[in-house]
Amino acid sequence: MQVAHLAPTDIQSRYGVLWVFRFAPDGSAALLDRGAMPDLGDEQGFAWIHLDLVDDRARKWIAAEPAIPAPAGDLLIGHEQHQCLDHSADQVWGVVHDVGRDAVGKSHHVSPLHWVIGRSYLVTGRREPLQAISQIADCLRKGERSGTPAALFERIIAFIIQDIAAAVLRSTDEIDALEDQVLANRLRDTPKRIGALRRAIVRLQRHASGLHLLFRRFSEAEIGLAAPADVKSAAMRLLQRIDTLRHDVHALHERTRLLQEEAAAATATESGRQLHFLSILTALFLPATFITGMFGVNAKGVPWDDTTNGFAYVLLVCLGCSLLTLFVLKRRGIVT
Repeated sequence: MQVAHLAPTDIQSRYGVLWVFRFAPDGSAALLDRGAMPDLGDEQGFAWIHLDLVDDRARKWIAAEPAIPAPAGDLLIGHEQHQCLDHSADQVWGVVHDVGRDAVGKSHHVSPLHWVIGRSYLVTGRREPLQAISQIADCLRKGERSGTPAALFERIIAFIIQDIAAAVLRSTDEIDALEDQVLANRLRDTPKRIGALRRAIVRLQRHASGLHLLFRRFSEAEIGLAAPADVKSAAMRLLQRIDTLRHDVHALHERTRLLQEEAAAATATESGRQLHFLSILTALFLPATFITGMFGVNAKGVPWDDTTNGFAYVLLVCLGCSLLTLFVLKRRGIVT
């Protein structure tokens, strides 16, 4: 299939392939020239093929590749967003979530990574750039080795776990600073920031819990008994790391929830104090308001109507009534 804007030798782009790494039996990786496609049935080492699933040519290649079983191909081509995992006796396939990567680095939303592990290949696909995939590709270009497709997949998941752990550390530092502000009663925009932080931690908790559930079911349930041994061993190792991380995220979520409740209580206390102050001011000015209203009646017989100093007398009466009200409030303990 010829495409006008592609070089004649760019075979990988004709199949929607982003890159191919070929691993020698000693685990060393080499980026395969774009003019060649690997044989997935080759038993000498293994290949990692990374696809752009937005490209229709990648979906056609998956459907036509005999080494990829039909259920795995359907999952790669499909639009499954939830994390899942399935397997046959010698292959494992599924979907995991990774952090999306934008033009300036990485974003905070997650996006699905589709994958298939065979005896001599790892095929991954995505619809937008992903953080862990970019990190492992950089490591391979720098000379990192990987002995099997399962080991390479384990490294990819390890980078995902590392990103979650880094987000937990950043959130911990932020919640420490917010906690200091709440305890010092410097609220300002603190409740709003706590709310935004809690939403971010809830997303982390969903991400970590989804990974934990995925690998726990595969490692402990009956569906994992007939799976390839190296994949199951990798899943059990990943499960231990994810379990610890999940507890850390849960503890951070509980801490954020308690801090949000404490900030809400502090805000309510401050609002109550301000309302109390306004109520006292209203009580102090109420007698004066009543007196000025009475003297403003347009009727005969109003005291000091014809007196030159009548206005001053009214002010003194208003002041006296306010002082009397303040005295009564203090006697009742309303004002300290």
